[in-house]
Amino acid sequence: MIGRIVGRYPAGSTLAGKEQGEMGEAERRVKETDELMRETVIRLSRSGPSELLGATAHEAVLGLKPHLKEALAALADIERRRGLTDEELARWRAFKMLLAAAPLF
Repeated sequence: MIGRIVGRYPAGSTLAGKEQGEMGEAERRVKETDELMRETVIRLSRSGPSELLGATAHEAVLGLKPHLKEALAALADIERRRGLTDEELARWRAFKMLLAAAPLF
């Protein structure tokens, strides 16, 4: 076949552009959630006395929960289109671990 293939569609086709846009959106959601998670952990580590940390951590994790679920769905979407990179797999594990720990806070 002449021409490069992007995903399942010939390069330059409207469908190829749409698929690349969807992939970019999914990757953006994952990166934003990763950054939000990192900021939350840093904020919690500086939040002061440990007796106050429990309530603060609970609120922080509850706030992260919808973002974690959205990022995991985005990673599943990325995985359906191509394999996950090592960095994406690490993020998937971290998001799953934090989501699983959420009821403990």
